[in-house]
Amino acid sequence: MAQAKGALMQVLFQKEAAFRTEPAVPGAFKLPFTSYNLGRDPKKTKDPSISSSPLPGKSGCGDATVEGNIKAILDLRSVGFWLMLALGVPTTHAAVTKQPTNITGVTVNYAESGTTAGNGTLAFTFTGKTLSWMAQGDGTPGTPVDVSAGGYFTLQSSTALHSIHVTVDVAALPGVDKSDADIAVSATLKTHAYPLDLNDRPSALLEIGHADITKFYRTLGAKVNKLSYDLVSQDQNISLDIIAGAESEKNSVWDAAPTSYNSLRACGSGGAITNGVNTSLGQVIGGDFAIDNGMKGVPLADGMEGYGLIDQGEVMLSGSVNTVFDGAGSYALARASTSTRMRLISQADSGAGIFSLVWDLPFVELIEKVIPKEGKSGLSASLQWNAHCDVSGRLPLCLLTNDVASY
Repeated sequence: MAQAKGALMQVLFQKEAAFRTEPAVPGAFKLPFTSYNLGRDPKKTKDPSISSSPLPGKSGCGDATVEGNIKAILDLRSVGFWLMLALGVPTTHAAVTKQPTNITGVTVNYAESGTTAGNGTLAFTFTGKTLSWMAQGDGTPGTPVDVSAGGYFTLQSSTALHSIHVTVDVAALPGVDKSDADIAVSATLKTHAYPLDLNDRPSALLEIGHADITKFYRTLGAKVNKLSYDLVSQDQNISLDIIAGAESEKNSVWDAAPTSYNSLRACGSGGAITNGVNTSLGQVIGGDFAIDNGMKGVPLADGMEGYGLIDQGEVMLSGSVNTVFDGAGSYALARASTSTRMRLISQADSGAGIFSLVWDLPFVELIEKVIPKEGKSGLSASLQWNAHCDVSGRLPLCLLTNDVASY
């Protein structure tokens, strides 16, 4: 009898148009994974009947549920599909591959998709604290924008559909007029900006295939409840907690010719944790990130097994950060209960540009832990962090830059 081989497994992914409903036409993507522990729990019920036997009766059918965990390398192409399930369908823009060097305190997040590729000019005027943008090929800049309040701004060039989106840290802006004439808009790379809200998340068909024994376990209504990873570990991996509607066993593959991408794994050396403008968080040794959607599966009285509804809960962005203990930096912020911006970056060089996953969190609280005071070598501080809301209403950004056309 044949035995299924782990090396011959594959995972297929296809977004659903309707929850727990197979797409009308196969059009799946083959995604990399390292472990797949998602499956059906039959939830069988015990028979409590008394039947003059020392043994219980056979258990009866329950209402099966499908939950579990998938682990994969942090591939900067395929992670976009998992982020879509965790956050929602992203909007796709042109990537900006060169940041300002003269205008401190400004991060260019992306350019409008219609923006001409090449170097544009960003100009800062100290009087009035305004920024203006002139895209490649435009003869004049657009209307200057007052950025004195800090936050997110859209800067329009003199030509329609040639704008850029920026984040401004007012405290780090220059004290004199400055400009950068080499803000590079890519002709090929895209930046996918994911939403952060309480809307229902998309769902997907997932299939774990064992072609060598002709068994394919197809999950419908799959959603990502939690996504987490370590930013600086040598092996860059993601962990995904999945909650789904139903699973069935099939004798043929969902899509015999799925689309697949070459993997580009984020590098351990490419991980960075900063406040986006300077080194005031201190010397960061390590850190991790997690998003938790707080989803709950709800069975419906619809005559079908499994969850008929997956309720979206409050979104939590959290993690940890480890720093050299010097009494300052992140530890001092935690002791003072002072919130900070936090920018988390995972990246790798594709040979045709830098691919990256960036979380830019405007408001993060740091929570100190007891520092072990032992040994004779250097001490480090381990802190928890949580992203929180603010009266400004400014929400975190999740930006994925790669060469995938759209998700």
